[in-house]
Amino acid sequence: MSERPKPQAWPGYRWPHLINLTDRLVREDRWPQTDRWLALQFREHKAFGRKDRRFYSDAIFRLCREAAALVWLQARFKDEVLDWQRDAVWARLQTIPPAELWSWLVLLDGADDQLPRELTDAAERRRCLDALSDDEQAQLNPLRQGWVPPLKARLERRIQTSDWSADTLHHWQQLQQRRPPLWLRLVPGHEREALESLTGNGLTPIEQDGLAVAIDGDSRLTDIDAWRNGWLDIQDRGSQRIVEAVNARPGERIWDLCAGAGGKALALASLVGPDGHILATDIRDHALDKTVQRAKRLGLPQLETRTLDATDPEQIHPLNGLDFDAILIDAPCTASGTWRRSPDARWRLDEDSLRAFTDLQDRLLAQATGALAPGGRLVYATCSWLVEENEDRVSAFLAQHSDFKLVSQRIVGAPEDDADTLFVAVMNRR
Repeated sequence: MSERPKPQAWPGYRWPHLINLTDRLVREDRWPQTDRWLALQFREHKAFGRKDRRFYSDAIFRLCREAAALVWLQARFKDEVLDWQRDAVWARLQTIPPAELWSWLVLLDGADDQLPRELTDAAERRRCLDALSDDEQAQLNPLRQGWVPPLKARLERRIQTSDWSADTLHHWQQLQQRRPPLWLRLVPGHEREALESLTGNGLTPIEQDGLAVAIDGDSRLTDIDAWRNGWLDIQDRGSQRIVEAVNARPGERIWDLCAGAGGKALALASLVGPDGHILATDIRDHALDKTVQRAKRLGLPQLETRTLDATDPEQIHPLNGLDFDAILIDAPCTASGTWRRSPDARWRLDEDSLRAFTDLQDRLLAQATGALAPGGRLVYATCSWLVEENEDRVSAFLAQHSDFKLVSQRIVGAPEDDADTLFVAVMNRR
């Protein structure tokens, strides 16, 4: 596995467009969701071909990943002091001219002859980079991976809580520097047909683990028989491991409390079978509309959707006493475990947003208990690796609910899999 993505190629004729694109990006009030922002830019500038779009996307996503290092280098060059507790990376980034931002990445790649023409002080910047002391280089290296001091402190908690070895940590950090492959979930009973359809259309799996299959790219996925016939669905390997933790059995009744677009609810529906029942709820109508569409494609009539606010006792009350065999709370969170796909999200994390998420997670856990059968399984999950959103929430819940006992809790996905980093805890009602 490569230690770091290969250095960017910097074809000179693309510099004007890349600088203009970057200028539009840093004029946003806050760091936008980059994949959606890029899609909007490409729709407005249809002259970009496929290779152009790939280049600009790769470049902007690299900017997202290494933003902290660029801010630090610019401050070092200007003899300024950075206060990571106060100076948001985004706010600092907005003060740096785009050509100067990109100059640091080009210099880090050792591609000095490919610097943008707009840069007038390239020699001084090269001297600054070459003059970094060993201590300064030791500061720069983690920043290139996005580990600003406040985040490093949170990572230390994860290392201690999960008892990660140095090798495990190194492997996980290297995974964070590139996007994971596209993971698919094969529908039980159609594995052979699905795999034949994939390979027959040039989408040969690069990894397989039971019903989980990884492919490189998805440009033709929706055009193949396996998709049209409902033999497979898109679902990250980490999400599939959360489904496995629910341990759904044929004929069971399960409530997916925060179903979103329904990926886990659909997987659970395929496991409980036609004699079971899955209730998928969410506060967002449009998300559940996608769940309904996906259930039809996969042929899963045992899945029911219902719009409700799971933090509202009045809306939850009708479900109390229904004695579900299992309840899955895939809680809203900081999504820190998806930073491989969305590196920009790292820079939207702050203390206020984290506090809001942990408060919401506590309320969701407290509200769900009345609908669970005695002996039933309460499964709490997030797409975050932060201890504050995971083990801390489970401990707080158990301290207030003596009728529940912890069965297991762990990080799933990366570093075990080439996937997102998620958390799942299983608690049984006594």
